[in-house]
Amino acid sequence: MTDTTDMNRFIDDLMSKMTLKEKIGQLNHPPSEGMDTTGIAKAVDMPVRIRRGEVGSTVEPNLEARIKMQEIAVNEGPNKIPLMFGVDVIHGHKTLLPIPLGLSCSWDTDLIERTAVMAAREARAEGISLNWSPMVDVCYDARWGRISEGNGEFPYLGARIAEAMVRGYQGPDNDMARPDRVMATVKHFAGYGLSARDYGSVEVSPSSLHSIMVPFKAAVDAGVGSLMVSFNTINNIPATVHQELLHDVLRKDWRFDGLAVTDFTAILEVVNHAVVEDLKEASYLSFKTGITTDMVSEGFMRYLPELVAEGKVSEEEIDTACRRVLEAKYKLGLFADPFMGMNEALRKSVTLTPEHRALAREAVAKSCVLLENKNSALPLKKDGKTIALIGPLADSKINMQGTWSVAAEPETSITLLEGMQNALGKGSRVLHAKGANIVNDPNVAARLNVFNPHDKPASIDERSPEKMIKEALKIAKKSDTIVLCLGEAKEHAGEAATRQDITIPQDQRPLFDTMAKYAKKSGKKLILVTMSGRPLALTHEAQHADAILQAWHPGTEAGNGIADILFGDANPSARLSVAFPRHVGQLPLKTEQLPTGRPAGNAPAQADGDQEVNEKGNRIFQKFTTSCIIEGPHTPLYPAGYGLSYTDFSYSAPQVNKTQLAGEGDVLEISFTLKNTGARAGEETPQLYIRDLVASISRPVLELKGFQKVKLEPGEERSVTFRITPDDLKFYNARTISDYTYDWEGGAFDIMVGPNSRDLQTLRVNWAKQPAPEATLAPEVK
Repeated sequence: MTDTTDMNRFIDDLMSKMTLKEKIGQLNHPPSEGMDTTGIAKAVDMPVRIRRGEVGSTVEPNLEARIKMQEIAVNEGPNKIPLMFGVDVIHGHKTLLPIPLGLSCSWDTDLIERTAVMAAREARAEGISLNWSPMVDVCYDARWGRISEGNGEFPYLGARIAEAMVRGYQGPDNDMARPDRVMATVKHFAGYGLSARDYGSVEVSPSSLHSIMVPFKAAVDAGVGSLMVSFNTINNIPATVHQELLHDVLRKDWRFDGLAVTDFTAILEVVNHAVVEDLKEASYLSFKTGITTDMVSEGFMRYLPELVAEGKVSEEEIDTACRRVLEAKYKLGLFADPFMGMNEALRKSVTLTPEHRALAREAVAKSCVLLENKNSALPLKKDGKTIALIGPLADSKINMQGTWSVAAEPETSITLLEGMQNALGKGSRVLHAKGANIVNDPNVAARLNVFNPHDKPASIDERSPEKMIKEALKIAKKSDTIVLCLGEAKEHAGEAATRQDITIPQDQRPLFDTMAKYAKKSGKKLILVTMSGRPLALTHEAQHADAILQAWHPGTEAGNGIADILFGDANPSARLSVAFPRHVGQLPLKTEQLPTGRPAGNAPAQADGDQEVNEKGNRIFQKFTTSCIIEGPHTPLYPAGYGLSYTDFSYSAPQVNKTQLAGEGDVLEISFTLKNTGARAGEETPQLYIRDLVASISRPVLELKGFQKVKLEPGEERSVTFRITPDDLKFYNARTISDYTYDWEGGAFDIMVGPNSRDLQTLRVNWAKQPAPEATLAPEVK
């Protein structure tokens, strides 16, 4: 833990020697020299800028270049102030993990914390001190590409994951002055996950906005050192200049005193949002909100000196922002050792180690969600029989990585073909065919290949689609079991990757249908492994596949981890952190939705008279009395919290310790017996949901409020208890973003437990806000 007395003394002395321009320079985060900034921002002469004291932090992908830049800063720069280097270490650095959405499906905060520790160790060994992670945007719309970077749709789960990642990156004691820790940056604040498109707009009630900001608050309370502001507008005001959000809530109410960083060129983009005339005004407004770091726009560097001279910005305000940047550098240990972690021997000793690969493999197995398993089609047996492995993702190293894999090399990834061969050993019979392109359209492929022009994640084969299908069918006929590996290319998800259709890309449909038809005719099992950066609409595939394993984009140990599940060396324990829709038309799809005035399942009143007329009338009446979709069910195909195992679990009827409660000090306990009724050990994730039945504002039909990970041997049973206090009943009631209450109201509550958000058992309790007054004896009448 940083000694604040020593830190304050050191920074006071340093700032007394700094000019106004040098202080403003600490707020500047320009792109590295030669960086491709897509024409939005111009690359700069970085050595000259550093010598002039105009760079506080930057991004630089190359270790040698980082060392040279740091040498200039501490040897030739004004006051010898070291630089911070920021990089997107989103799901691992050199050793890649499953994408964050996949990892969140583990519901395993201990595992997630360990993966963050690993990522920090590898990143700091290359001199990266500032990490642009975790991303905790709550999202209900699978069209949005950046859903891949978040933790799903539950604010409660997202908050627990945010805490775990901050601990993992910064250490449980927030001591970042170590060569194996980095400063975390929670992002994107706020509401970005509601936009469904990047750089867009969000219209949201203040109460709903606060409810999805819960993961950000958890990260702040955990001591996160940095926060990145989102691109989007919130109710017509760009977040970058949102005074209520950034100053009133973040700085004042939450007392966040760390770095507030804009996203890439976000201050410049305020002009495009048409709420200011020029970059000077955008810089003024964003600085006044409490932003400390201008990423790439160069607005602070260009205009803050003028704004000080004009009296619009005080030198004291500049000092406050500069101090926050210098404090971050001090906490990272950069003043004591500017080259901390920049050591080639250290880098080699901690990168892609057997221990890191083992952890990545564990993470893959614990992130794969078993969606279907008809007639126990999985696990497969290692019995020497022939397996056909077919699909464009079955042997694609680049696509194992997933989006935001900026530092990893594709050749380090284990494909599913390699993983299955490793699992079966010598003499195994795994026949492989590509079967299809990920997409056939060259224009779409070009967009998917833009970040990887050499490896081409969406390469189009020289063979025709028809010829590839024939080749696939040929090896399927030689096999005993068919495993299809279909889904999205790595850049189907991530930034600027919104999709209009969330099925498996349609160019893969003929391959699936051919294999499904043959499997049905031949009686062979058809196993589908889906890889994607978002929930997919798998309605068609679910009708024909014997088993479906959702593997996301799994990372470096993809093939080994998936093979562990396919062959039963690991028992699937992952549960969806976001619902899977039946069709794109259901989106946005929200589990914690508000109740409608005409909820699904409303029963029409029974009329007297002719039965045939009554049935016809009831059918007509039903259409207007329920919230529904004409073409099919309004429910998800797979609900949030859902996932299958190779064993079975039973839940006894839950019991509560009381049904009448009162006051802040009361505690409710709901308990049930969880039993493993299957033939092998497994891990279940019992979940707790609560509904506030009557409140001053409409409340969701259910809200996730707790979960546990419970490992049980065959036949073993265990009592599971959730403890509920008034803190679990609190909600935000906001008139504006900065004018809100966070409290609970007395009344009736439904307490629900079960294996997912659909299959729940419910008990109702009453919880009065105030305890009943104690009864007193009436005075004796004489």
